[in-house]
Amino acid sequence: MARKGLEMKTWTLFAALSVTLMAGCGDKKEADKADDSLKAASTDDALPAGLTAEQAAKVVAKVGERSITVGDVTRQINRLSPYIRRRWAAPEKRKEFLDKLVRVELLSQEAERLGLGDDPEIQRTLKQVMIRLFVKDVLEKDVLPSSVPEAELKAEYEKEIDKYKRPEQVRASHIVVATKTEATKLIAELKQNTTDARVFREKAREASLDAESKDRGGDLGYFSKPAQRREDEPLIDPKVAEAAWTLANIGDLYAEPVQTSKGFHVIKLTNKRPEMNRTFDSVKRIIESRLLRDKRKEAMDKYVADLRGKSKVEVFAENLDKLKVEVSPEEMEMPPGMMPGGMPPGMIAPPPSRDKTGAPAAAGALPKKAEQAVKGNSARGKAVKAAEDE
Repeated sequence: MARKGLEMKTWTLFAALSVTLMAGCGDKKEADKADDSLKAASTDDALPAGLTAEQAAKVVAKVGERSITVGDVTRQINRLSPYIRRRWAAPEKRKEFLDKLVRVELLSQEAERLGLGDDPEIQRTLKQVMIRLFVKDVLEKDVLPSSVPEAELKAEYEKEIDKYKRPEQVRASHIVVATKTEATKLIAELKQNTTDARVFREKAREASLDAESKDRGGDLGYFSKPAQRREDEPLIDPKVAEAAWTLANIGDLYAEPVQTSKGFHVIKLTNKRPEMNRTFDSVKRIIESRLLRDKRKEAMDKYVADLRGKSKVEVFAENLDKLKVEVSPEEMEMPPGMMPGGMPPGMIAPPPSRDKTGAPAAAGALPKKAEQAVKGNSARGKAVKAAEDE
């Protein structure tokens, strides 16, 4: 009896993994549904809603010594998204869905017969599924926080108030020259072309005496009125700031040179930024998301550190030098932490193709090595090829 229960759980996990792999090709809702599939696989003895124990136990197909019951088919259909589930609601479609489950079972049994249950690639996949179940069923309940106290959110808001409240600001550029005559001439020249911002930037790089800003084309950044200046703003000479604030339109030049201890400034308004006043309620979710992410990472890191402390972990770093990693030019251009196809490391890669109806994939659901091994036998290879062509 125990053996039968183990086989049933193995079958349920394999079928759930098929649904998970298909969901990997879809959107977030599909991924969430796949997580529910994995969770359901760990509690597969639970009766599907609306079925009695007697109804759920009715056998609809047998594949070798293993039975597929009404409960099994119901669970697999219910684990699909509502949109896909509707396709299988019609009685005439249920036989087709069952046929696909039979195909999954046939191929999984054949893979087991060939000894592929011990294949490293399959073991890695099962380990990933097991970790996902462990995180969902254990860590999510007992270790990882799911919310942040309101008082802590408000304290964080006040701590970072400058991110959410800011006075109106302007952005300006300047060119600093040695004499008023030179500055006046430069203003007249620049007024001939106020629409092309490149002209001012090129002049600043060429002629400005302000070493700090000339390489930026004279850009001073955003700043408030002198009386409202904040510590995180650039330090602008009050005379320059006041002149910039008198300009009404983006692209305007201050009519005359502004003299400071650095020399004579030619000033241009390049942008404006309105006042920002974001209330606590408007940013609460943003703050909570960030704090919760940090808290969950901290809790997970601590949990793993505790496990590491209880276990014997040996690292032989010197052997890392022996690694031979092949990186293609395409992979070199990818953002750090991404894999070909946009999959982050640690995720279960989807099969090359999937059934558009959402039913469990057959040959596509097998790991690559398992599929190759099955195809390696000519008789079985023909059967798999026929299944793929349908």
